[in-house]
Amino acid sequence: MKNIFICCLTFLLITPMSAQCTANFDFGDEVSGISPNPTLDESFAPGIVNEPYEDILHFLVPQYVLDIDSTLPFSPTTPLDSIQLISFIMVDLNDTLTSYTFEELGLSIACNNNGNSGNSCSFNGGSQYCVDIYGTPTMSGNFRADLTIKGYVTVFGFAYGEEQLFGSLNIDLGVEGCMDESALNFNPEAVIDDGSCLLDNACGLNGTEVAAISYSYTNTNTTVEVGELVYWVNYGGFHDVNGDVDSQTGESFNNPEAFYIPSISGNPDGVCMGSHTFSIAGVYTYDCSIGNHAASGMVATVTVGLGGCMDISASNYEAEADFDDGSCETSETCLGDINSDNSVTVSDLLLILSEFGCESNCTTDLNDDGVTTVADLLILLSVFGSAC
Repeated sequence: MKNIFICCLTFLLITPMSAQCTANFDFGDEVSGISPNPTLDESFAPGIVNEPYEDILHFLVPQYVLDIDSTLPFSPTTPLDSIQLISFIMVDLNDTLTSYTFEELGLSIACNNNGNSGNSCSFNGGSQYCVDIYGTPTMSGNFRADLTIKGYVTVFGFAYGEEQLFGSLNIDLGVEGCMDESALNFNPEAVIDDGSCLLDNACGLNGTEVAAISYSYTNTNTTVEVGELVYWVNYGGFHDVNGDVDSQTGESFNNPEAFYIPSISGNPDGVCMGSHTFSIAGVYTYDCSIGNHAASGMVATVTVGLGGCMDISASNYEAEADFDDGSCETSETCLGDINSDNSVTVSDLLLILSEFGCESNCTTDLNDDGVTTVADLLILLSVFGSAC
């Protein structure tokens, strides 16, 4: 808890500034917390050089000392007086021997302690606060904030303070561009992906490729995640990608959504036909509607997400399923099958006879009247010999 909370005060400034955030983050029932939270691999939003930037740090200071560090020699009810920012530096992660101030990066910080004290970067225990990070970045790079803070607690009427150095929250400053290292136009200074990546394939796209050649699609049964892109490349012949109406029956494929990629001629080097982003889970069927290509076997599917039973009352309910694949199984009991072997035989008849006359907790009470009698025997005989 100590590192989780205190290290996240990294970007607080010692002197008050003009920006003013509102401490209104929902921490639920937590006694301390921060947002963004580095323990969840969160960091501040990336910034674009020479463009206005702003982000907000929210944090909840715990009421008691042991909520920060349970190893300290204090009572569980010893209150935390306050936490104060003393200093910070910004460490260049590409050269950790080099550091900068926030001003050198073109940024400013404004502490908001809700007016609790004259020092805006002094924060009382048991309250929520926030910090504005704003400005116009002037330098590219990846940075980590190293912060010196001082926590105060009252011991026998005397204020006791201890300084510690922390660092964990990062901020990346750079440009918009391609962030895929496998792309032809990868930009190492990009901190926000602008969707411009060009990959070394016929479509120059990042996704799953399906090839069309002769009278077939490769990856006949393609499986992708929800939101993933699939692109088609024609390596020979004249083909389309028809995910709308079955070219053999003239009826709709009834896909979660229809899609179509126009026909185009291919060559051995590969010609990009087009792509589709599958944002709705389910199974999609498609074919090539050119000539007799579909009848010759040019039919394929794309399964998007995880299929499974989505009926919570079913015995095979799948909580992680993205779409219902029709596999739900009911847990109905077979009438007369007392020993659960999926058939009504002599074994079940003997069980009835062994409990005949039972008046409580009867396992062979087929009509649920509380007793095992001739009525139950007649029910079993009426279905004797049947399979479940």
